[in-house]
Amino acid sequence: MQTINNEMIQSPPENIDKTGAEKNKNFVFAFLYVIGSILIVAGHCVDGGINLAFDLFPIYSFHLGLFMFCSGYFYKSKNENELGKYMWKKIKRLIIPMYIWNIVYGLFVQLTRLDGFTIGGDFTLYNLFIQPLKNGNQFEYNMCFWFIPELFLIQIITCSIRKIINKFANVNEYIFFIFYFLLGILGVYLSNLGLNKEWNLLLVRTLFFFPFFGLGILYNRKLEKVDNLKNIIYFSIILTLQLIIIFVEGKAPYFITAWCEDFTSNLALPYMVGFLGIAFWLRIAKIMEPITMNSKVIDCISNNAYPIMAHQFLGFFILKYIYFILSQVTPLFSTFSVWLFKIEIWYYYYRGPKAFLILYLVFGLTIPILINTILTKIKIIIINMVKMKKASC
Repeated sequence: MQTINNEMIQSPPENIDKTGAEKNKNFVFAFLYVIGSILIVAGHCVDGGINLAFDLFPIYSFHLGLFMFCSGYFYKSKNENELGKYMWKKIKRLIIPMYIWNIVYGLFVQLTRLDGFTIGGDFTLYNLFIQPLKNGNQFEYNMCFWFIPELFLIQIITCSIRKIINKFANVNEYIFFIFYFLLGILGVYLSNLGLNKEWNLLLVRTLFFFPFFGLGILYNRKLEKVDNLKNIIYFSIILTLQLIIIFVEGKAPYFITAWCEDFTSNLALPYMVGFLGIAFWLRIAKIMEPITMNSKVIDCISNNAYPIMAHQFLGFFILKYIYFILSQVTPLFSTFSVWLFKIEIWYYYYRGPKAFLILYLVFGLTIPILINTILTKIKIIIINMVKMKKASC
């Protein structure tokens, strides 16, 4: 089985010298990957018992946009010279692992049905190969994979468009961003018309994310060099703008990006709040850089962003199964609902204050890291065995 790693989502480059030491790693964006991972997991388990300015910047207003922003930041123009090679690279690192894990989770769902679970769809060719492209929720435990086809399409379309345009003209990066922004506005508009079902969902999701990807490219090439406002001025501007939006809207806006729902008549609103949320955490990441560059925890989570995206619901499942076992052997967890556990993936049991939901956050982060660590070690063992066998021939 192919081991998946953070490089699949255009992760921060890690240049390794002959001694194995890291050089030139972008620790600001490593921290952003950590924040993004935590927000994704927390958003799927009732905020995970934490509150990271969620009242000001709700998780669902920017968290996936943040991943697209990071991916755009690391986009490389050199890929335009080898479009076919770049496409095949992305197929190997995004699409093929998505399908492999889809088969694994499809089998997992069938196995749980032997114990009375009804979560997840049938093990059919349609669910194995078509649904991952249409909505990605066929087996539920791997629902976060819905994000992968959109990421793949945006990367390939971006590379293709830039390759064609740059042959004829040297287009200003701001013009490119305006083009991306208009694509996003079109996606929101089509969603408001109800064109967010079946194959149209793939289209509007992809269109919706273009401005975030384009913002990442723009920040890398134009904005980062002038991002030097003093913190107090920077945060004053960000918070003032966000509070104005909250006052006008009557709440802190957020949107169900997975289904492209809950958009308003203000087509630009998702990007206004999304960009502000990204800007907020981007500056925090820059402030935290002296600390994060020496943190093994930050390094570990940032290097496992893709596995966390892929396997967080398995982490939730394991914790709920622990609660299930404890409910059978101790009266402390007698209120655990076995029925809901087996029919509802969004059932989150906890005993005591809501703060105990943080256990789901912990399991949603650590189980995927453990899975990827084990697979990586197995891959290394297999590679070494192959090398030894070749050397002995």
